[in-house]
Amino acid sequence: MFSTKSAQSLRKLFAGYHEPLPISKQQSQKLLDGLKASFRSQLDREYGRSSSDSAAAAAKSGDAETQTRRSAATLHLKSILSNPLFSYDSSSNTQSPSHLPKALWVSDRDPMDVFDHAVSRGMMTLKAATGCLVAKGHQMEAAAEADSPVTSSDTALRVVRWLRSSGAEGSLQFLDRAAFVRALVPFLVAERMEGVAWEWIIRTMNESAGITEEQRIARASSLLSQIVRIKSQSHYGNLDAAIQAILEAERLFEHNPSLPKLLVQPWRSVSWLSTVEAYSRAMPTEKLFEAHMATAERLPRPFPVETAHLHLYHPTHPNHVPALQFFNDKKRLRKLVQALGPEKLNLAKFTGMGTIPWIAFLGHDTVNHLKQSGRSEEARGITEILRSELSDIFAETLTPT
Repeated sequence: MFSTKSAQSLRKLFAGYHEPLPISKQQSQKLLDGLKASFRSQLDREYGRSSSDSAAAAAKSGDAETQTRRSAATLHLKSILSNPLFSYDSSSNTQSPSHLPKALWVSDRDPMDVFDHAVSRGMMTLKAATGCLVAKGHQMEAAAEADSPVTSSDTALRVVRWLRSSGAEGSLQFLDRAAFVRALVPFLVAERMEGVAWEWIIRTMNESAGITEEQRIARASSLLSQIVRIKSQSHYGNLDAAIQAILEAERLFEHNPSLPKLLVQPWRSVSWLSTVEAYSRAMPTEKLFEAHMATAERLPRPFPVETAHLHLYHPTHPNHVPALQFFNDKKRLRKLVQALGPEKLNLAKFTGMGTIPWIAFLGHDTVNHLKQSGRSEEARGITEILRSELSDIFAETLTPT
């Protein structure tokens, strides 16, 4: 039993309480709709826009970008894509996964699984795709070195599908990203999808609008040069295959006025591989080698260094005369060197297919060829010319023995 005071207090507490009246059907539906809206809003804040919001935005903008989800899976994906292994950095593109701290990479994870997951979330970028391709290449190289079986991953196919579904293939602007093209082409060739690359070259040369001729040539020439480079490697082809790629470009664009400019970079690339780097690959057949030399006539200007070097490396009839003519024309040689500037004469600083290092290699090979042919006097003459005109490069490298 409550005391009198307690009972009075309870009566006062409940004196103002009245049982609520039953709500109508319309009020009940309104309350339910309110609860649904509140719940949906909470889900949207966690996972993204609702379907109704997306539809409304699409009606206004035509193609609204889906809001980035903030789920734990997405945050984990972002952490993966920010990993140095999958986020390509051109300043450190020579770094392989084995050189990274173990905390930053997982050796048994397929980089293309990361690629697929990011694509499904709408988070893939060209930079991240380049990283995935580079990482996949390293993974396959490591497997090959360890004699481990390497299964086909359809790497090129997955990347091409992404380029198409994302709309990137429509503008072909990704061809401006040299690192991405360089990472993708080996997979296109290996998976016999180089026809896709040829389609991109054809579109660039014939259909590109809104870009300058310089941009068009840069895109097409860079892509063709990568095809040539990969096709020249023994596990994908050889120098014959590389030359055939250039001849195919000549056939496709025979009547295109931009053809001469298109051919320069890939032609010089094959010429470099056939001379300076001839030690690392089998010589091309005589027929295709001569076809490659004939392509020089289509180029927009003469390339005397490259041409003389090709004559010296002819597979059946090496000829040193063009090289002698080049070096004996001291006026032209001096003019060519001076045009590059004295600060560029340090051979150790050269990379790629620069004119000065190419002259160095041509001089070295010419002197050796003359010595082996019993023309010691001519070899000494070329050596003196090289020392007088390019002393910083040849002072200690070309003394005949």
